[in-house]
Amino acid sequence: MASLQLVLDGLASGHADLAVAALDSAAGVIALTQAALDQGRVAVLAEHRVAVSFDLYRWRGDDAALIGVYGHEKALAQCQDWIKGQGLTGKPIASNTAGLAHLRDHAEPGWGAIGPPGLAESYGLEVCGQALEGPNPNQTLFVLLRRPSP
Repeated sequence: MASLQLVLDGLASGHADLAVAALDSAAGVIALTQAALDQGRVAVLAEHRVAVSFDLYRWRGDDAALIGVYGHEKALAQCQDWIKGQGLTGKPIASNTAGLAHLRDHAEPGWGAIGPPGLAESYGLEVCGQALEGPNPNQTLFVLLRRPSP
């Protein structure tokens, strides 16, 4: 789904029986997921930690100087040292893959997107940098959610 809010709404409305959502990252707790848990709207069935890394994607043929990157707010936070070190603007977007799709569809010269490795071909973009998070390993805690029992 296009956003975490839509995932949680789909579960709450009964359009989905289960959902997977991020709960915690190296940049902090994911507020929407935590709020749904705190309010009793969802329950956790299982959890799994995933190592997270970020690549820089650019539109093929864009040789303009890089001025900014799109990414989910947590990804931007996890890559903030790199973003600041490059003197770039970070522009939050609903998800990292939404940032890749936006870049693909709008081809703005000088802009890139932060996303997980391995998506260049899927989005028709090229990788121009790797491991933007730096030397510190990042992990995200994902949870399998269900509606609470009546």
